[in-house]
Amino acid sequence: MKTSGIFFLRRPPYRVQLASPRDGHGHGWQLLLGERHSQRGIQMLAAMWLGPEADAFMQAHPELKAGDCLDLQLDRLHVSRDEIVGFVERGDLAPPRWPAATEDPSPSALPTPPQVVSCGVHPLTPSSPHMPHSIVALATVKKRAQEAARARKSADEACPYPFESAAAGSFKAYYEAEIQRMQAEQAGAVQEASQEGLPS
Repeated sequence: MKTSGIFFLRRPPYRVQLASPRDGHGHGWQLLLGERHSQRGIQMLAAMWLGPEADAFMQAHPELKAGDCLDLQLDRLHVSRDEIVGFVERGDLAPPRWPAATEDPSPSALPTPPQVVSCGVHPLTPSSPHMPHSIVALATVKKRAQEAARARKSADEACPYPFESAAAGSFKAYYEAEIQRMQAEQAGAVQEASQEGLPS
């Protein structure tokens, strides 16, 4: 069984020595993956990537970390110990977001983002329900992220967009920016209060 789509890393990839060579390879790269579904939550799976392509990819991207998204084609999917496992046939970094639709000349603390972002996701399997292509205004994403930060909700719980979508990436960036702004504001207020309490 094969599938392809955008998956996120649950932890950085790590090299494993195979007990017995497989397809002529003595080692491979273990990828612990997840895929977010609006109806089923997060689907966990693990994939092994073998061969020189895997080695070259890992050498080219040593900074991979949990949460990074990969565009993968998987083969030989099966269930083992209540988890879907398979092998990577092809892999690449997933783009962080779609190209900008319009240019925004106003300066911003964040990199210049597009005005709208995609909310579409790839299905885990051909039979999985597929979210139709949709877009959301970036201003809406920003407002929801700021409200979540002020309500002290976690970004993962509050984000209404599929994990690997561009909208989710923008949500997280705005959420973190708002948290940093609130912390700076709070630190300034504490410093000001402590200075007022000092004798003149």
